[in-house]
Amino acid sequence: MLNGLHFLTHIGLSWIIASLGPRSRKDRWLVVLAGTLPDLDGIGILWSDAAYVAMHRAAGHSLFFALILIVITIACADSRLVTGCAVALSFHLHLLLDLVGTGGLPIRYLWPISERSWSYAGRWDLASWPNFAVMAITLIGVTAIAWRKRGTVR
Repeated sequence: MLNGLHFLTHIGLSWIIASLGPRSRKDRWLVVLAGTLPDLDGIGILWSDAAYVAMHRAAGHSLFFALILIVITIACADSRLVTGCAVALSFHLHLLLDLVGTGGLPIRYLWPISERSWSYAGRWDLASWPNFAVMAITLIGVTAIAWRKRGTVR
């Protein structure tokens, strides 16, 4: 359950970033996807623990994947430069949360070029008060933005 809440925090924080400033619906989707798609590299869990460990926090958490997302955004977005910057921010905020907010696998940012990995010794346990605080602040932020935009299609 805690992993699900952490994933919802990724979605919420990405949505907050997407809601900063005027953006089209498509551009907001691109920003939210950039903050959530990195976890696709965890799909290996459907095959085996070994497949999960081999790919999670590598393929989707890499600079290579970030650049793919930014290129797609620049090609598709209505506001290319601003949305491209928001996509980069959303993606890297996901990595930061994974680095400090979950135990477990290190991030292999330079994959597939290098297997070098990064981790943070002071990382929080998933069931810790700092993670709860981030989740609560995210929920407050999402609620505030939703309340501010209520009744609009912005």
